[in-house]
Amino acid sequence: MSAPAVAKRIQICADDYGFDRAISQAILDGIDMGRLSATSCMVLSPAWAACAPALRDREGAADFGLHLDLSEFAPYAPGRSLQGWIAAAYLRRISLAEAAQWVGSQLDAFEAGLGRAPDYVDGHQHLHQLPVIREAVLTALQARYGRRCALRITTSRQWRGTKAAVIGALGAAALASGAARLGLAGNRDFAGVYDFSPATDYSALVRGWLKSLPDGGLLMTHPGLPGDTETRADAIRAARVREYEFWRSTESGELLAELGVQLGLCQDWR
Repeated sequence: MSAPAVAKRIQICADDYGFDRAISQAILDGIDMGRLSATSCMVLSPAWAACAPALRDREGAADFGLHLDLSEFAPYAPGRSLQGWIAAAYLRRISLAEAAQWVGSQLDAFEAGLGRAPDYVDGHQHLHQLPVIREAVLTALQARYGRRCALRITTSRQWRGTKAAVIGALGAAALASGAARLGLAGNRDFAGVYDFSPATDYSALVRGWLKSLPDGGLLMTHPGLPGDTETRADAIRAARVREYEFWRSTESGELLAELGVQLGLCQDWR
């Protein structure tokens, strides 16, 4: 008879809350079912104002964070690709003053929508960790919240594929160092990166990620309901639906129990 799994706290975080109603409702379902313990909010989306009240109704059920958005609904650089943002940040073609304004205005919008500070900050397409942007994020969080707001760190502590390694290499170590210097908490490991391919066995991926993550780790996910979006085109809708179906299944609950996973919060990162 195998020994019971040692309990560990993993934050299971759904990105893109507020993107549209279908994504937001899927995330609310995940919180209500006890499958998700955090969600990251896109406060520049035209759907944010309508979606925010449902999170206020669930205060205490999960962590709510700012999903810093420079490349989806943001008007800052129309037409600039992900690669363009990376190049602009590393070549210092973005000023710290304008980055500070972007970060500050989105923190303002988050506070206006939920009536409080975010539990953490991360970034759409992980842009929060890029040079200049991360400096603006660190400065704003310290000035506004002291040590109370955590940060997503995208470092994978073991090999989880080339895409995950590239994401981490784009600024995770520097962000973690800056956060530690200011006393800001960050997750101890990071998983959830894959190519969104329809051939992917998502349940097998989740099993591997949850087995390998330590206490205080973070698993990123992107659930969504099927259907058209009222905001803008969603390139990964099919993958979102597959992820949603997994999290609403009995299999996911059984997997959490089997592996001794408890839903973690940012407070576990300290």
